[in-house]
Amino acid sequence: MRPVLLSMAALACLSAAVVAAPNFHDDFEAGVGGTNTWYNWRSSPDPWPPPNPSGINNLLTTSTDHNHTPAGTKSARAWESDPAAWNAYSDFGADSGTIHTDAWLFEDFTHDGTNSAQPVTNMLSLYGDGANPGVFTDYIQIGVVPFYPSGSVRYGFRTRYNDSTGGGIIDTGVSRKPGWTHLAIDVDAMGLGGQIRFFIDGTQVGTSYRAGANGGAGGLSPVALRWVRLGNNSKSYENFWYDDVNVTPEPASLLLLGLGGIALLRRNRRA
Repeated sequence: MRPVLLSMAALACLSAAVVAAPNFHDDFEAGVGGTNTWYNWRSSPDPWPPPNPSGINNLLTTSTDHNHTPAGTKSARAWESDPAAWNAYSDFGADSGTIHTDAWLFEDFTHDGTNSAQPVTNMLSLYGDGANPGVFTDYIQIGVVPFYPSGSVRYGFRTRYNDSTGGGIIDTGVSRKPGWTHLAIDVDAMGLGGQIRFFIDGTQVGTSYRAGANGGAGGLSPVALRWVRLGNNSKSYENFWYDDVNVTPEPASLLLLGLGGIALLRRNRRA
């Protein structure tokens, strides 16, 4: 009876871990900066944290135009801008383990991204543990960036170390669309290989590695991740809205850990 009770307890703890509230969550129902502190882009040697907003960059604003949160009314808006940029960074706490981040992104799709004079830019990004995200100790990005041949038509991803392009942007082949798009990134701990998987609307669209992973490729030292970014730091001719942003321990890894613990309990009982 004892091993059964222990197994049930382990499962209960596992379930609690899997469904626990995210380490970092923002649905912007309290406004931008109402739940978490968000900063606009300022790189070293500028002072950090920077004033909000400052320079040519502007902090995302609270909007009621579009909302994804059930029973909610608000989101965070990145405005069309040239040459300014609308973006926001938040510190979710240095984490060297396996994590999952995701966000919902809305666009009206008023510009198709084929005009090089009117680029479209948006991004969900993770940055490494540094004094500020501009240090670039690591970066992991998925979104629309007009720096590859397809322009701003499709989504792409980029990392500090990328095994197939040496840090360039990889075209996912997934086209932009009006309405909501779900962006997600799963990042394995260094001890598990440091692999990164990118997802759009629940479908995996590519893989890469964390800085310092894959045998230390690129001469980069392993670092923890610390910053999450929405928006962009270059001009964009499209309005975007972000909602329901999460950074949380990756559930699949917790599940494997829990099942491994249960198996160990059973083995010890049999011995």
